[in-house]
Amino acid sequence: MGNFPGISGLFFDEDLLIRQSSKGVYGISIPDCGLKDFELKKTSADYINKKFARKNDPGLPEVSEPTVVRHFIRLSSWNMCVDSTFYPLGSCTMKYNPKINELISSLGNIKGLHPLTPIHLVQPALKIIYDFNLILCELTGLDEFSFSPQAGAAGEFTGLKVIKKYFDIRGEKRHIILIPDSAHGTNPASSALTGFTPVEIKTGANGYIEAKDIERHLSKDVAAIMITNPNTLGIFESDIKKISEIIHKNGSLVYMDGANFNAFIGNVKVLDMDIDLIQLNLHKTFSTPHGGGGPGSGAVGVRGFLKDYLPIPYVSFNEGIYNISEDKKYTIGRIAPFLCNFGVLLKAYAYLLSLGKDNIASVSEIAILNANYVKKRLGKILDGADPFEDRLCMHECVFTDKAIEDHGISTIEFAKLLIDYGFHPPTVYFPKNIHGAIMIEPTETESIKTINEFLKAICKIRFKTKKSAALKSPRKTKVKRVNEVLANKYPVFKY
Repeated sequence: MGNFPGISGLFFDEDLLIRQSSKGVYGISIPDCGLKDFELKKTSADYINKKFARKNDPGLPEVSEPTVVRHFIRLSSWNMCVDSTFYPLGSCTMKYNPKINELISSLGNIKGLHPLTPIHLVQPALKIIYDFNLILCELTGLDEFSFSPQAGAAGEFTGLKVIKKYFDIRGEKRHIILIPDSAHGTNPASSALTGFTPVEIKTGANGYIEAKDIERHLSKDVAAIMITNPNTLGIFESDIKKISEIIHKNGSLVYMDGANFNAFIGNVKVLDMDIDLIQLNLHKTFSTPHGGGGPGSGAVGVRGFLKDYLPIPYVSFNEGIYNISEDKKYTIGRIAPFLCNFGVLLKAYAYLLSLGKDNIASVSEIAILNANYVKKRLGKILDGADPFEDRLCMHECVFTDKAIEDHGISTIEFAKLLIDYGFHPPTVYFPKNIHGAIMIEPTETESIKTINEFLKAICKIRFKTKKSAALKSPRKTKVKRVNEVLANKYPVFKY
C-alpha cells in the first residue's frame, strides 16, 4: 500500500490475563508496616465489618510485572487511537491531545486530590475551576457555567432539567422540545429522559432550518428548541438569529448543543446568536481525551436569568476565599457526587492558556480550512456525492454513498477498507437524512500531508478496489471482519 500508515507489523497473540495467572506470583512488594499481630491486639478481621468482608477469594490474576506490562502494551497495539493515526469522526472532534495537558493533570499534587479535602487546602484547585468558568463566559458571552455534568449527553440532560424547572417555577406545563433532524442523535433521548416529547423538524434542501418552518411547529406547549450549530451536515444555521427571535416570542427557550463549538470558538459568541443555554464538550473542543467511555465533561452555560437553576455545588469567591456553595434558589440539585471531573477540566484549562487569547480563534479557522479542503478535494474523487456542493462547510463535511455505491461498495465496506490503509473510518450512516452518509471532521490538528494521505487512500478505494476485497476488509488487523449484527444481538462479556 505504498507509504500509507497501514498495519503490516507483527501482532502478538494475547490470552486473557486470568489465564496467565500462576499461584504465588506477584508483581509488587508492599513494605512491612513494622507492627506485629500481637502489637495490634486484633486480627485484620476485627477492623472490617463482617457484612463488607469477602466470603470467597476474588479470583484476581497472580502475575508478574513484566506479564502485566506486556499484556496491556500488546492489547493497545491492536487498537487505533488519536496518538497512532488520523481519527476523522464527524461531529465528534477527535483531535490530538497535547501531552503537556496530560503531564499537568498527572502531577502528584493534582491527581492525588481527594474530593473531600478541606476547602482551605484546595484553594488553587478551586481558583482554577472559578477562573475557567470566567474564561468560558468570555468565549460564549454567557453568564455562568456548571461543570457538574460528566459527559456531553449529561450536559444535555442537565440543560433540559434547567428548562423544565424554569417553566415549573413559572407555573407553565410545557411538554415539547423541537429538534431538527440535523441535530445530534442524543438530543431526542435526552429530551425524553427529562420528561419532554421531542418533535422533529425537517432540514431544508439547503442544509439548514429555515425560520419560516419553525413557526408552524410553535404552540404554548413548546418549551424550547434544541439546535445543533453548526449542524451535523457541517452547515452553519444561517437563520439562527431569526429562529431565536421566533422562539423567544413564543415564550420558549433556545438550547444549543455545543458539541460542534470547535467550528467557531474564538470567532463567534453564543450570546450573539441569542442562545439561552448550551453545553460545551470539554472532551471535544478543548482537546481532552475522548472515547473509551470517558471521562468527559459537558459543561452547561446559561444566561443570567437561568443562573439560579444550575446544579449544586459550585465554586464562589468572596473576600479573597474560594468556597464550595449550594445557595442557588431554584437549583435542579445535584447531577454528580462532587464538583466536576477536575482532571478533564484542568486539561481544557491548560489547553486554552497554552493557546493564549490571541490564538484561540485560529483553532476554528484552521478546522474550517481543513474541512473545506477535504470537501473540495473529495468532491472530485467522490463525484456527485456531495449533497451541498455549492456551499462551504464549517468544521466537517458530509457525503452520500452515491459514488462508491455505483462502484459496488457500500458505506460500511468503505469504512472497513480505510482501516487497512491505516486510518480510522469517519462517522458513517449519520446524519440519518443523508443516504449512506460519510461524515468527516479533520480538526485543526491534522497536517496537509496527513489529509492528503487520507484522500489518496479514498481515491484507491474508489477506483482500484474490487467488491471481493471490500467484503473481506479489514484484512490486516488483529481481529478481522466480524458479524456486527450477531455481535450486537448476542454480546459476549466474559468467558
